[in-house]
Amino acid sequence: MPVTNLMKDIVINTLDEVLKKEKNKDIDASSRDDIIAYVLNRVPPRYVTTERGLLYGILDARYKIQQRIDLLFLIYEAIEKISSRRDSEGGFKGAIDTEKTSYLPHIVGQVLEESTLSVIPDVEVSLKRGNSLAPMVDSDWENPYTTNLATQGHYHFWPLYTERDTAKGSSVTFTLTFRHPRFIEQSMDVSLEVFEKSDFGRSRFIPTVLMMSKESS
Repeated sequence: MPVTNLMKDIVINTLDEVLKKEKNKDIDASSRDDIIAYVLNRVPPRYVTTERGLLYGILDARYKIQQRIDLLFLIYEAIEKISSRRDSEGGFKGAIDTEKTSYLPHIVGQVLEESTLSVIPDVEVSLKRGNSLAPMVDSDWENPYTTNLATQGHYHFWPLYTERDTAKGSSVTFTLTFRHPRFIEQSMDVSLEVFEKSDFGRSRFIPTVLMMSKESS
C-alpha cells in the first residue's frame, strides 16, 4: 500500500464527531478543509506503509488520551478562528460559543493499591460539586469514571465552567471520591483555578491515591 499519513484520517474522523455533536451545519466543505489543514499543520505526522501498520497505528493513536485531547483542542480552536473570521467579514458566527472566556483545567490522576502499588480495576471515581456530580464539558467525558488496566488506573475529568461559578471568584472547589467494594472509600477536595483559555498544559495532576483493602484495616 502507498505511504499514508495516519493522522489525517484520525483528524478527519475526530472533526466529523465534533461537528455532529455540535450540530454545526455552518461549516461548509471549504471551512472543513481549512480546519483539517490547521490541525495537521500542528500535529506530527504518522506515516505507515503496511495494512498491519495502519491497523496498529489506528488502535494506538485512537486511544491515547492526551493525543485525543490535543486534537480536540486544535479542532475547537480552528472552528473558533474560522467562525470569527467569517464574522469579521460580515458573515456569521458558527455554533461554537466563541464568547466563552472561562475554562476549568483538566483533572488527571491515578489510583493504586496501597501495599503493592498495583492497579485496581473498577474503582469508581466521582467528581462532585457540592452534593451533585459535576457536569463535564460534553458527553464524551464520563462522571463517574471507572478505572481499568488499559489506562493503568488513571482517571481523567474535564469539568464544565458554569454561570453559577462566576460568583465564586478565581477558583472552584470540587470533591473527588474513590469507591471500590474491597477497599476503604476515600475523598479529597480539589480547588481548580479558572483560566481564560483552555490549555492542557495547565491540567491539575492529582497525587496518586493509594487505597487500603478493607481486609487489612
